[in-house]
Amino acid sequence: MSNASLKDQLQAVVGNFPSTEKKDKPRPKQTVPTVQTNAKPKQNQRPQRAEKPKWLEHAQYGVELLKAYFPQCFKSADEIRPLKKGIKQDLVKRLSTLDAIVTEDKACMVKSLSYYVNTMSYHKTVTEGTVRLDLDGNPDGVVTAEEAKYSIERSQLKMKAKQQATPQ
Repeated sequence: MSNASLKDQLQAVVGNFPSTEKKDKPRPKQTVPTVQTNAKPKQNQRPQRAEKPKWLEHAQYGVELLKAYFPQCFKSADEIRPLKKGIKQDLVKRLSTLDAIVTEDKACMVKSLSYYVNTMSYHKTVTEGTVRLDLDGNPDGVVTAEEAKYSIERSQLKMKAKQQATPQ
């Protein structure tokens, strides 16, 4: 495979992603003009969003690769299902047999698996008795009460941390 960027390689695999080619001119960063007045800021104005961290971009890209190569297992946020226990080992084993995927993409997919299973959408699906899926989308076990309880605790911790991180 060529030395194309990771996003270009994903585009070649999936075929219907929008173009990710870099433009000749980089986009200028948006700046907020500084105004020195004694007026209070408007209450309904939202603070500007910070630039997306590189690790998050990388993780989301890896999830898109997982969705492209294993569509029966990795789904969009509204279709997520709990994954088989030990799916990371299955993923590594399966990726080792696929020569068409560059090593960097394989590593990205394995690392992004932990991001995928730690999203709020995933935790919401881990409820007692829900069927788990393997890489091919086949049923492989069910979620136990203990696993469901753990998932609820994790999601509550994430929500609490998010609330503490955002000033009110």
